[in-house]
Amino acid sequence: MRKNNIRIFILTISILALLTSPVLAFYEDVPEAGIAINGTMVDGIKPIKIAGDYYIPFTHLSKLLGYNDIRFESGTKTYQVTDGSTVVRLTMGGYRARRGDDFINIDPPRWINETAYVSLEAGGKLFNSFISFKPENGSIQVEKPASKYRVQAGDTLWLISKAHHTSVAQLKAANNLTSNIIQPGQLLKIPPREQTKEDEPIKETRPPAPKEREEPQIRTALIEVAKRFIGAGYKFGATLDEAPNLFDCSSYTQYVFQHKGVQIPRTSRQQAGIGIPVTSLKQGDLLFFTSPSLYSDGRVGHVGIYMDGGHMIHASSSRGVHITEDVLNNPYWGQNYLFAKRVID
Repeated sequence: MRKNNIRIFILTISILALLTSPVLAFYEDVPEAGIAINGTMVDGIKPIKIAGDYYIPFTHLSKLLGYNDIRFESGTKTYQVTDGSTVVRLTMGGYRARRGDDFINIDPPRWINETAYVSLEAGGKLFNSFISFKPENGSIQVEKPASKYRVQAGDTLWLISKAHHTSVAQLKAANNLTSNIIQPGQLLKIPPREQTKEDEPIKETRPPAPKEREEPQIRTALIEVAKRFIGAGYKFGATLDEAPNLFDCSSYTQYVFQHKGVQIPRTSRQQAGIGIPVTSLKQGDLLFFTSPSLYSDGRVGHVGIYMDGGHMIHASSSRGVHITEDVLNNPYWGQNYLFAKRVID
């Protein structure tokens, strides 16, 4: 009897170890599913099921959502991806991931047959989307940006409000909550966009501009460099290796500033964390905007370079590198403007 109990104990421990391991043997193959973004079918994807929950390939999902700059650290099985605005970083088997400046709780990603998989809930949380399975046609549905959020284990109203750039009070009001108690699996509405607007991110030390030339000359030279690439194409998550043929907004600003010896970070949110805030604009200042079609949480989603005369030169998803005249009075850019930073002294 005692031997049988020991065998049962060992078997139970072994099963639990497999279930919590990044390398998971217990999964179920399911038919390939169509994947739709905001109601439009865009591709097919091969999900699996683990303990009754759907999981989808992480890198495939990343590319479909515009996170094309994908880097993998094989030693730790860690992925880092960016769409040019936000960096997402996660490790296989980890319960915590990083999205931009925030750490978030997720279902542990799984490493199966040399492929990383994330649950639908984790994928939604990582990419500011709401992802669900539609049994009527067996498809994966992605709402981007998300208008709702499903509570994960370890979440609090404070953590959720911080991740979506709103407040606990606004989150409670939007969901008619009378207490701060929430439960895993609970579906919450994200407050309206006017209540989710990002302020200036945490500051870092701003890089010094080259000192061998006078400031006005540096600013003029910077714009001359920027103009060289007018007409270049746009790609979400473009890498510097693809320059000068393809850019996203922040790889473009980084590339231009590097030409004048000024080192700035890769993504628009990182760039928003350097320099000094300004309201009286000078040529060469960085302008930051939210992108409501991509992010529901009001975060920085776009960056451009200010030009004399009130214009902006930038790489946009619709037109590539071009100049927008009188940018702050432009109906779209003026409405979505957040703040400006100066990185050239």
